[in-house]
Amino acid sequence: MPAESAKKLLVKYNQRQYQEFLTDEATVLYLPAVSAVPWIGAADRDRVDVYEKAPYKFGEHQVNFISKNGEPYSFQWQTNAQRLKQAVRWGIVRTESITGKVIAALGNYRITAHERVAKGMISNTQRLKLQLLDHYQQRFEALQELESLVNKENSLATYSAAIEGYIQQLVTIRSKLEGEFSDTQLLALTPEAIRQLHQDIAEDIAKAECYLRAMTEKVLNNPQALRDYNRARGENSILHFIKQQMSDNLYQMQGINQDISYSKKRHFALTRGSLNDCIEDARREIEEHKADPRNAITAEHHGLYTSENGSVTYDFGRDNLTPARQRQVLLGISFIEGWDTVDDESEKPIVKNQFGSEPLSVIAATNWQLHRNFGSAIKSAAFFVVNIFKGMLTYTHPWEEEAWENQQFHLIAKILREKASLNEPLLLKPIKFIKALMYALKDCFRGIRNLGTDLFHIPELIFDDWKASKPLKDFDTVIKDAEKSLAWINEKEAERLQYILGSFSSLKNDAKPVSLLAKTDYPLTAGEQNDILTAMVRGFDGFVSVFTHNIYAKDPVAGLIFTTAYAAGAAVIFYPALSSVVFGTGYVNWLTNFSYSMGSGKLAAALAGGSTQAQVFATGWDTAIHGPNGAGVTVAMQIAEDPLTYGSYFALAYGLGYVLVNGINGHKIPVLSDILHEDLGSTPEASYPFIGGKFALAGYELFHRDSKEELHPVHIKFNGTEHKDYPKYLIKSNEQVITRFLFARWLAIHAETLPKLESTILFEIERHLDRLFSAEDAASLKKILYPEKEPTIAFQLFSIPLTYIPAICRFCFAFILSPLAWYMGNPEPAQPIKRASSDLYAKISKDLNRLLIAGSQLMYGCFKVLASPIKALAFTTNMLISRIAALADWLPAHSIHQYFARIHSFFNNLGEWMYPARATKSVIFAHPVHTIKAVEHSYKRMLEQLETTPLTSDLTFQQEKLPAPLSLNSPIPEPPPSETTNSLVASI
Repeated sequence: MPAESAKKLLVKYNQRQYQEFLTDEATVLYLPAVSAVPWIGAADRDRVDVYEKAPYKFGEHQVNFISKNGEPYSFQWQTNAQRLKQAVRWGIVRTESITGKVIAALGNYRITAHERVAKGMISNTQRLKLQLLDHYQQRFEALQELESLVNKENSLATYSAAIEGYIQQLVTIRSKLEGEFSDTQLLALTPEAIRQLHQDIAEDIAKAECYLRAMTEKVLNNPQALRDYNRARGENSILHFIKQQMSDNLYQMQGINQDISYSKKRHFALTRGSLNDCIEDARREIEEHKADPRNAITAEHHGLYTSENGSVTYDFGRDNLTPARQRQVLLGISFIEGWDTVDDESEKPIVKNQFGSEPLSVIAATNWQLHRNFGSAIKSAAFFVVNIFKGMLTYTHPWEEEAWENQQFHLIAKILREKASLNEPLLLKPIKFIKALMYALKDCFRGIRNLGTDLFHIPELIFDDWKASKPLKDFDTVIKDAEKSLAWINEKEAERLQYILGSFSSLKNDAKPVSLLAKTDYPLTAGEQNDILTAMVRGFDGFVSVFTHNIYAKDPVAGLIFTTAYAAGAAVIFYPALSSVVFGTGYVNWLTNFSYSMGSGKLAAALAGGSTQAQVFATGWDTAIHGPNGAGVTVAMQIAEDPLTYGSYFALAYGLGYVLVNGINGHKIPVLSDILHEDLGSTPEASYPFIGGKFALAGYELFHRDSKEELHPVHIKFNGTEHKDYPKYLIKSNEQVITRFLFARWLAIHAETLPKLESTILFEIERHLDRLFSAEDAASLKKILYPEKEPTIAFQLFSIPLTYIPAICRFCFAFILSPLAWYMGNPEPAQPIKRASSDLYAKISKDLNRLLIAGSQLMYGCFKVLASPIKALAFTTNMLISRIAALADWLPAHSIHQYFARIHSFFNNLGEWMYPARATKSVIFAHPVHTIKAVEHSYKRMLEQLETTPLTSDLTFQQEKLPAPLSLNSPIPEPPPSETTNSLVASI
């Protein structure tokens, strides 16, 4: 029986211990070091990984910095659910729902604003814009209850109650408008803004009522029409309605923000500020959101966590943050917790904490004034230069600017930010690699041998087809055999793990948990999208998004400059005579030579020369408008800060490109080298880095595989005995619901061990799943028996076409098995043909669906490319009109953006109408936890129907048999095999 190897068990043991360490009161954790050598389990007995927890507490809550073997490893925030909800509004907590993502994208403006505060400065409109941000985030939070209905079997009454609740929240928000903005500059800068906000909310309410009315009419005529509203995609989908509401709101917010920025009563401004960039980031989240077609959206997916004792711990180590992002997150935590606060209600704003208070300098040119005074600017530049040379040899940390009048005053944020991960120099990476290699060699001689490394199981589909024609094995026997095997596997794994752990001392951690780890039961995903076609389209979309989003959307003027410069560069190549008349011969000759130095053909030269010229002009405009805060300056500073690393990347790209084109020692790569050589320009050295970089990225995408989280214990409220005190005649009509719940609960309890069972037992369990559940639910629960693995794109490139061979052979062989089964008197002789044809049909459908997904994404990418220049022209015209109109004290941006919203809505509706929602959903199945929760909900609904009143905490029947409430992360208690078996068999 395939019990796991000792090494895998040790890895899982270490992961469990570390997860417990994050939420308990212990400050030190010792774990056996796992060897990098494949056949060695634990490393040398003298080598133990030491995790230390350093808590920083300045109030009720705290930040824990984790170090591993003396080096920074991660940090956690131990707080409460309300603070985590605020963290979503700051954009520092990762969410998976679309409303949560939009709220977080907007919340990054808070980080930008408070980074200025950390330097002693505050924008003259910060209070107003933060209040405006709060207002729209409230409106988006009101949509979260509606989003939680997606992918559920909802009734019309459920929709009606949820939409009415949404409308009521909007009414409440509208009633507080005047009070919320009373102490801001809103009415002084834009007198019509409050009226516009009232009107916008009224329109949202009208749209919600219209949506509910249309739903009611359709469902009354055809009850099956409700399925269209439950889906995640489609023109009638509730999620499409949510996205449309948020998209319209973002346009309205963008218009009001532009009116504030261009107001005659402020300093003259050409740009629309940092808030506009955050709005564009939020809109991008909506436009590029890939909805999960099956799984329900829970409160945790919104970033809303709860626990029994009120304490929740968020692990930022799971988010893989860069050192720069870590410092931003720690800054946000300090202000969210109130350890640092900004008092901007008076004319002289201050920042204060337990060390005292300091006045803030009010500024207007936020893009140009990055430092509070000249002395701070000089210190920052000097520290930057020192870090350039220091960073080549050792770890570095950027300078924390503090230009306070009181030298004893420090922000709590500064103390926390100094504990963030340091910037690692490239020089230390090979040193770490050599160190790991030496440990591996040592492990080969002194490490503890791994056990059970040859354990894997091979699918026996053809044999399963034959067994499917035989009588279905008794459920009692299947469960008893399974639990007997599970007990053997657990015993064997305990022995193997103890074989390793017994060699180490002082490993036991008896600390009590003090908090709940914030995590979701399952991730939201649009399904498997790692085939070569989808990857190519994704790469194309990522490339064009650099231009369509970062240039055209955020700075439409730069987008027009980019387009004009690109067109001019292409015209020089294709129409040199005309270009000489317009631009002059000298310019045409120079650009022609430059373009052909990077590409031999006309098209290659036009693309290379035109794009280079366009980027130079767009970067120049960006630098002229945004100054030291521009994208070009930021990139240049990043390269200058770590020149050794970026120089190494360039050298590797250049070397790879040279080898691909010229081969090694004159031995070229057949076909590929000749193709690449044909496109080289007159200066091939200029093309080598680009060729090498493209192939390096392609290779990474081909062989990269995202880690897939294993199914962790599911919290189930019921134990399956709650129905036993009801009369049998009431229970008899609900036998199927009870059986399904007991079976799903049994699967959840043994989820970690079930995949290790013999294939014969797994097949019998699979057959009972097919008998008890619908095809979709059975396919979902089978993921527990056969966990999905994320294959690489390179693997998929060969496996997708080649697996048709065994699938077709199996289908043909089934026509031999079925007659043979009929001849031998098997009760279900058609099963081999049915199973083989069903699996072949599923494979064909899935592969055709890949073409649909790739085609739809390619169409969207092409639409972005074509629409971006048009949108840039429209937004530039809008900005020009608004800028001129503002001189006459007229602010039309809000009205203009409403027209943009209507056009955007039209194309969104067209896209949803064209999207093959049913086809894509048919080949994707829900996460097992989603299905288990749905089965549990059916069981709960049955109990509520059996009882005259809904099931509540006051329920008295079987009260003495109900288990104690469990926390969200505690494992489900594993009952004795006899008890589980008897419950299941009795229900059957």
